[in-house]
Amino acid sequence: MAVAAILVVYGLKLTLSYALNVSTPFVVVEGSSMLPSLYTGDIVIIHKPSPDKIKIGDIIVYRSLRGNLVIHRVVEVTTAPYCKPVCYITKGDNNLHPDNMIGLEPPKGVSYSEIIGVVITVHVGLGESKAKVPVRIPYMGLLSFYLRS
Repeated sequence: MAVAAILVVYGLKLTLSYALNVSTPFVVVEGSSMLPSLYTGDIVIIHKPSPDKIKIGDIIVYRSLRGNLVIHRVVEVTTAPYCKPVCYITKGDNNLHPDNMIGLEPPKGVSYSEIIGVVITVHVGLGESKAKVPVRIPYMGLLSFYLRS
């Protein structure tokens, strides 16, 4: 029975990875930089759209210059010689400064080629009060922190 469950979960991960164009469709949030949108232990689902589909306000996942996984919101789209084809400057919702000013990403931002994925969002609300809200599985990722230690 347990083997069957493991096979189903693994098959689901493979199917989602292929469908969403990412190596792993699930990412666990760690830290407080995206409060109140995302909390430590939330699991988000990511996909990799084309560069022209990533807009200001989207939440992207990338590796910082220090090698840590970062899940932050796009605040500006830029171009530079090393940007392939564009770069994205990001900032945590709960941070005072953009990531390029605090050494998490290069000065011109994160190149599209360095992005792991974009957090899937849904529109919530009615009329003009609609908001894009990240799809998240609250606190389920806390188990991964326990297993790491």
